[in-house]
Amino acid sequence: MNDRKTRSRSAGGGMGLPVLLTIIFIILRATGTVDWKWYWVFSPIWISLGIGIIFFIFVGCCLIGALIGIFGAAGAGMADGIKGWFGKKEEQEDIKDVSYEEEPDDQG
Repeated sequence: MNDRKTRSRSAGGGMGLPVLLTIIFIILRATGTVDWKWYWVFSPIWISLGIGIIFFIFVGCCLIGALIGIFGAAGAGMADGIKGWFGKKEEQEDIKDVSYEEEPDDQG
């Protein structure tokens, strides 16, 4: 037989360490083996969430710093680029006004 058809693949990664520890802590608390407060029973979950949030904040700050560095190296800062988006309309209107002005006659 073909091994590709008979083999099943697992898509999930299984249970993580924080979830496993939380289940163990819940069982220990429910049976009365430990006398912990409930926020310590669920601490593996909120500690891992806190570490994950700190990691994503760090990565986000690094990405923002890299973007600012790229825009700064291009010659104009990010703020100048954004100001340029709004300044183009005013410059175009000034050009139109100047083109309709009459030039003075020097002939006399």
